[in-house]
Amino acid sequence: MTISHTWGVNNLEYADTDGLTKVVNQVNWTCFSDDGAGHVWNNDGSTRMDAPNPDSFTGYDTLTETDVLAWLGAEFIAATEAVNAAAIQKLIDAESTASGTGVPW
Repeated sequence: MTISHTWGVNNLEYADTDGLTKVVNQVNWTCFSDDGAGHVWNNDGSTRMDAPNPDSFTGYDTLTETDVLAWLGAEFIAATEAVNAAAIQKLIDAESTASGTGVPW
């Protein structure tokens, strides 16, 4: 089963701090996963950001979604995608579980 994952940033929270303007301190993200066979799962969350290094600070107005998603880190992204894949597998498993209604006579 191949699952595609689509990441997005819904919102950024920021504040002026340590002499820097509009420092992002929280990323509100979403990960939408789809197995291509009608099973989908969406995971939304918020991640707090550490204070940036002033020497490599990227200004808020020049940020891209790719920049911000990279801040989440490959390990976090892989773990979130694994959670979504497991949820999709549970949906698939539930479809194959024998169930029904009726009477035996």
